[in-house]
This record gives sequence, C-alpha cells and structure tokens, in this order.
Amino acid sequence: MINRRTFIGASSALLAAASFSSLLNGQTRYSGRLISGIAAGATGDRLAKESLGILSDQFNVDYRLNVIETRETRDASVAVKTARADGSTLLQTHSGPMVLFPATYRKLDYDPLDDFTPLALMGDYSFALSLGSAVPESITSLDSYLSWVDDNPDFRDVGFSLYGSQAHLASMILSRSKEVALRPQPYKSVRSLVNDMNSGTIAAGVTITGNIGLLADSRVRPIAVTGRQRIEAWPHVATFFEQGVQDMDIGGWFGWFAPARMPESTVRELGDRIASMQATAAYADLQRQLMLTQVALPPAQIRERMSSEMSDYRKLVKTYGISQMG
Repeated sequence: MINRRTFIGASSALLAAASFSSLLNGQTRYSGRLISGIAAGATGDRLAKESLGILSDQFNVDYRLNVIETRETRDASVAVKTARADGSTLLQTHSGPMVLFPATYRKLDYDPLDDFTPLALMGDYSFALSLGSAVPESITSLDSYLSWVDDNPDFRDVGFSLYGSQAHLASMILSRSKEVALRPQPYKSVRSLVNDMNSGTIAAGVTITGNIGLLADSRVRPIAVTGRQRIEAWPHVATFFEQGVQDMDIGGWFGWFAPARMPESTVRELGDRIASMQATAAYADLQRQLMLTQVALPPAQIRERMSSEMSDYRKLVKTYGISQMG
C-alpha cells in the first residue's frame, strides 16, 4: 500500500530524475560527485581524474572527484549507497569491494548487488608479482625468485595493498602452489609498498600492473602476471600459468555505479554519456597507459558477472584459508 510519505518521496525522486534528464539533454553543465576510495597516485585515481576531464570537456557533464580513503573503500561505497538516486552521486570502485569482500568480511554495510545500479565497467586489469632492489637483477623468473628466497629467508615477505584483496589472495595462492613459506604483508597504499621495494626493505610485492608504470623513479620489475595471457605492454613477462601456478586466473576491474533504484531513464542517459566518453581516442590512450582492457557490458550483464565472480572468490577464499574480518 502506498501511503502519503511514500508518494511524496517517489514524486520527489521522479522530479529529481526529470530535472537531471533535462540538464543532460540541455546546455547546462551539471555538477555532481564521483566518490572513490582509491588513494592518490594509484591507477584508479588517475582513471577517475582523467575520465572526469573527458566528460567535462566533451560531454557537458561535470563531476568532481571526492576521495574517501578510509576502510578500504567500504566507506566510499556506503556514502553512495545512502545518496539520492538522482544521478548526482556516483561511485568508482575496483572489483574487490564488490565481488571479493563479501567472502573476506563477515559483514558489510552495503550489498553490492542490491544497493547499487551498475553503469559501466571502466576497464579490466591484471596483477603482477614484481621484485625490488633487494633482489639481484639476474633473477627474472618465478622459480629463480623462489630459489633466491630459500637462500635469503629474511626476504620472504610479499607486500600487497589491502588485506582480503585480490592481490592478497594471489600471494596466498603462490605460496601454497609452490610450497614456499612466503609471508604476505598488507600495505595501506601501493605507493608505500613500492617505496619499500625500491629501498630494499621488502623484496617483492603483488600489485595492479598499471600501478608499476605510474610511479616515477621506480626500480620495480615484474616477473609474473595473472590471467591466461601475457600483457601486450609486457610481452617478455610470463604468466603465472606458464610458470606452474594454475589457480592464478585472477583479475580485477574498475566500475562506475549509482545508488539503487535510480530511474531507468537516468541510467540510460548516464550510460550513454559514459559509453561516448569510452569511445574517444583520449580514453583509449588513457587505458593503454594504465594497462586496462575495455569490456563493454550493459548493467544486467555486469550484475551477472559480479554474481559469478562472487561465487568463484568464495571458493578460492575457502581453499586458501583467508580468515574473514569483522
């Protein structure tokens, strides 16, 4: 039954959606927020900033970036979940909080499928195991690195960003598959991890591939990448599969989401604007620089992909014994 409060709330939402629609179709530049929990300097941060620049310059939509770095992007997700579903507040997230965190956290303050409307995937990415200055440059393969660790057990730590992330899972799979006592170590940001790898404080780390190329003055070098195929930008770097680790079909993606229950007309309009942005030469060049692969999926298929990945990650988390967090 529809009561007066429900009717007024629904009417307000429809008016907001209509107003937003007219702004998109007119000449007025709309000001909104793109909320992200990704730290400054990382691949996702640059993706957000430069994507917003293309939208602003070419498609008459002006969102400002609002970064909330607390609680591993969970607070950013909650901020968008509770925002008005009128298109003025969007979320950029990586895939971890949407498909892996449901398996690595006992409870989340948001439901990835029920609390958000997918708008677009902004690019798929792989992860790389990279070595720092502590490891001799003659070490160029996975087996030679693991042999070096056997001889240098003080350097058995492998860094990664965020406990319970895909990079964490990849380090656990590597240790179990190769039966080497590696010790995964979480970092708050990829920049601090790479700084420690450059200084020789830690020997190795697992990061998103694009992060390595973004950090100036880095001496970090990749020796293995996740996924079934080598990365076009690094044809000389073999996959984990090629080097004997079979459970490394792990990748990630960046996506843009809106709060749930956003009117379908607004979803379509925003999706069209984002798709037009992604078709530009500037966006294609950005993806090359960030080592991202574009995958165009409509909202329903994004949900299907999320559900499938959630199931796969639950199995991997259980198999490799990552403890759930509160």
